[in-house]
Amino acid sequence: MTKKLNVLIVEDDENDRNALIAEVNANADRLCLAGALKSSNDALAFIRNHKPHAVILDLELQEGSGDGMDLLDKLRSTVLCPKPYVVVNTNNASKVTLDSAKRMGADYAFAKWQKGYSPKMVIKQLLLVMPEILGKEEDLPEPLSEDQLENKMRDFVQNEFNKLGVSVKNAGYGYLVDAVILAANGENQNWAKILGEKLGKSESGVAHAMQYALNNTWTNSDIYTLQKYYTAPLRKDKFVPTTNEFVYFYKQKLLSHFNR
Repeated sequence: MTKKLNVLIVEDDENDRNALIAEVNANADRLCLAGALKSSNDALAFIRNHKPHAVILDLELQEGSGDGMDLLDKLRSTVLCPKPYVVVNTNNASKVTLDSAKRMGADYAFAKWQKGYSPKMVIKQLLLVMPEILGKEEDLPEPLSEDQLENKMRDFVQNEFNKLGVSVKNAGYGYLVDAVILAANGENQNWAKILGEKLGKSESGVAHAMQYALNNTWTNSDIYTLQKYYTAPLRKDKFVPTTNEFVYFYKQKLLSHFNR
C-alpha cells in the first residue's frame, strides 16, 4: 500500500479551510487530512502529538487565535523529530513578510493575492514534493516517543556539560540540564520557578544553585576548555555567563543537533 502524506491545515477563514480540506480529500489516494485548526496556539501541541508530514499555514489568523509567524518561530525553536514540511499562505502583500516567513522555516510560500492562486495550487505543490518528504522520512529512524526524545536530549546536554567541566556534584548541574530541556520545549525563563515547584524547592534556591554551578565551573575549569566549548561571547564586565545566557546557548546547540 502506498504511504499517504498526512497534512495539517491551520487556516481561520472557513471558506479557505473548507476548500483546502476538499482538495486534500479529492486526492485521498495520496493525501490524508491529519487535522484542520483555526488556531496556531493549538497547532504546536497537535504537531508534537500527531507528527504530520506537512502543514499548510495561514499567517494571519484573524478569526482564530495566535499568529502564523509565531508558530513558525516556535517550530524552529522546539526540538521536533521529524519537523514537518511547512507551506505558508498569506494575504499580506509585503515581500518582507514572505521573506521573513521563509527565513523562519517556511519551506514554501503562497500569496493569496497572486494571479491564479487557488487551494488546488497549494495541494499541487505538496503533491510535487511529496516523494521527497516521504523519502526523507524513510531515511530517518523510527519516530521517538516523548520520553525517548527527552532521554536523548538529556544525554546530549549532559555530555556537553561534561566536556565543559560542569561538576555533577553541584545541585545546579541537574537544574541546568532540566532548564535547557525546558527551553528547548518552548518554556522561556521560568525555569527556576517550574523546577522549584516540581522538586519542592524554592525558586530562589534553584536559581542560586544554577548560577553557583556556573561560577564554580568558570573558577575551576581550564580556560582553554571553556573557550573551546563555550563559544558564546561574554559581556566585558562579566567573566561568567548568566544562567539565561548559558541556558540559551545550550538550547541552540541542542536544537542544531536534533533539527539538522
